[in-house]
Amino acid sequence: MSLLSRLVVEVLLLVTFGIAHPQFRKLVCLTKDRSFVDGNETAKCHLVLKDAESEESGRPAPEGAGCFTERFNATSERVYCDLFCPKAHTVFHSSFDLFHRSCFNYYNYQLVQRGDDWFIWRSGRCLNSTATFSVGCKFDEPFRKRFPVDADIFKKLRARHRA
Repeated sequence: MSLLSRLVVEVLLLVTFGIAHPQFRKLVCLTKDRSFVDGNETAKCHLVLKDAESEESGRPAPEGAGCFTERFNATSERVYCDLFCPKAHTVFHSSFDLFHRSCFNYYNYQLVQRGDDWFIWRSGRCLNSTATFSVGCKFDEPFRKRFPVDADIFKKLRARHRA
């Protein structure tokens, strides 16, 4: 194989397998008093969709949409929130705006994949703290190609919500 042919093949492989389409998410969890420490009330969360990490306001989902509680063991519960990164090949914490150590105690940093979906979970004292989690998702195809309308995304998130 000539050098030119090999170069063309390598470029095609890079284009085919090396291009990711990023999206970003923010999970904003707020207590009524905006307390950054373990308080008496459970924080209410909402997901914010962002096409770019630097996008300021993003597109907020309704409060609680996509979040649900599950018993983790005999003494604790976890609140899971859907990050709406279906079929993402990579999901990662992109930055931290966090003021309570309890929110990042675990080795998986509260990110978990179930089937094709990705969730972030919170537990313990983190449930009663104001915190913002910034997450990146990487897809094989442009996200807007599969989900062009935010209303459809928010409908799916509301359907996942369990009190």
